[in-house]
Amino acid sequence: MKQLIFIICGLCAISNYAQNDIGSISATFDLSQVAMLDLEPNNSTVTLNLAANEAGEKVTMVTANNKKWINFSSAVTSAAAPRSISIVIADGQVPSGIYLKLSTSNKMGIGQGVLGTPSGILTLTSTSQNIVTGIRGAFTGDGIGNGYELTYYLEIYDYKLLDFNQSATLSITLTLSDL
Repeated sequence: MKQLIFIICGLCAISNYAQNDIGSISATFDLSQVAMLDLEPNNSTVTLNLAANEAGEKVTMVTANNKKWINFSSAVTSAAAPRSISIVIADGQVPSGIYLKLSTSNKMGIGQGVLGTPSGILTLTSTSQNIVTGIRGAFTGDGIGNGYELTYYLEIYDYKLLDFNQSATLSITLTLSDL
């Protein structure tokens, strides 16, 4: 028994010498609010044309290049309102008899976070309209195939107003902003 007590006391003494000294370090993290928007492919123009293929048939849209992708990164404070992406015809006018329409796809690609909700199909005008709402902390991924696909198309609403000598160049602005 004496021997057992002696062994226990010896182990306690050795463990006191084997104590670790623990230090600490402070770390500070600073995540700023982020709101960045990009269109892909970024150096291409959307081109829409109307043409008829056969006498007696209605005019249809001939597509040369009518798609873009919205990529974005967003970081907001927990108390901040969600963000939205809006679109507006900032300069120019759609020719008479025609609507310029936009279809916003569901989110696609590698993105993560709260990427928002697309509005679906809109008729573009000189009044700003939301195409994606409810964006919080998120990223879509970069490039074609990530984010939201935008498809522009023309719809004829009144054939008697069409003037095929009339063409238009429009400036369309997309904005990522707080709601």
